[in-house]
Amino acid sequence: MFFNLHPQSIIGYKKLSDADLGISPTSHQTHIGLYGNTLDFITDYYQESSAQLIYNNQTQEVLSLLDPITNPNGSFRSPKIKLGEINFLQELGLTSVTRKIRDIAQLHPLTNWYLIWFGLENEELVFFLIKEGSTDYFQVIDILTNLLSGRIQRTDSTFIPLIQLLHNKINNLNFNYFQELELFAQTDETAITKRIKPRRYDIAKAQKLFQMIGRTGEELVNHYLEKEKSYGNIKNFQWVNKSTESGFPFDFEITDSQNKLIYSDAKSTSYKFEQKIIFSSQELKFIQQNNNYLIHRVFDLNENPKLRVCNNVEILSHAFVQNLNTFNTNIENNGLKLNGMKVSVSPTLPQLNFDTTVIL
Repeated sequence: MFFNLHPQSIIGYKKLSDADLGISPTSHQTHIGLYGNTLDFITDYYQESSAQLIYNNQTQEVLSLLDPITNPNGSFRSPKIKLGEINFLQELGLTSVTRKIRDIAQLHPLTNWYLIWFGLENEELVFFLIKEGSTDYFQVIDILTNLLSGRIQRTDSTFIPLIQLLHNKINNLNFNYFQELELFAQTDETAITKRIKPRRYDIAKAQKLFQMIGRTGEELVNHYLEKEKSYGNIKNFQWVNKSTESGFPFDFEITDSQNKLIYSDAKSTSYKFEQKIIFSSQELKFIQQNNNYLIHRVFDLNENPKLRVCNNVEILSHAFVQNLNTFNTNIENNGLKLNGMKVSVSPTLPQLNFDTTVIL
């Protein structure tokens, strides 16, 4: 899973009071109080950071305005999440987690509401809002018995089943964000739309994961080509990155049954076939000069790995290189030069010819 609980985080939960929800006739409370010792990994007592609010099988990016409750002697105790000034939030294009919780609760004023909170290993905070009587409510109650108040530590018997539930929910709800991160890991020119801004930790982890994805994809293509060779469909092949990354704009050299040399690149993804493929300008220039080039598209790596082969990717290179050369000529007149770029391509483009799916 991409998101995991912070190793020092403790899961906190509570029933939200009328004061927390901003509906108490006698209280003007502008925060929701959290319990101490649940977020001890946070070293900054006053923190403004993006967080996730999960409710009704949806996740929304919100602003966590964390602030400690101060004792009369000046010492700090339990943290609280503040409402936040509306003008400040509008400038950021976000709402605070407290405001959003109150907005949701006001739609169902006679309902009991519960909140679970915890921190992820990227130090992002997650707030899980639960409406009494909902599917989420019964799933959690089945584990905890009640949601009135408490803390769940790793040594508690309820920790593992609860964290499995939370892990599955947060990772499933962030699926589209993970897809974008996989593209972002290959090029910082790919815009992230599912979050205001991806955290550096997420990007670093996505880059590390994509290296593993790339290696796994090449290993699967290598195994596939070994079978093709044993069947007599090709005469031989060489995996140029087997021992170390070669830096070549291809991963395999293949000798077909007619003794023709063919180059191939493994383009792999954890997701569906439709996930965009990233090409470098170096790759597209090489394809332009060598039309004997295949794309081995490996997909569904996290489930049941599959393969489709494209044998006419030079169609893309012709259009790209011609326009790139024109662009470079124009900007060179101003003393500028483009040194490499990345291009995202949908494999479902009608001009691309992919063979039928092979189960790896």
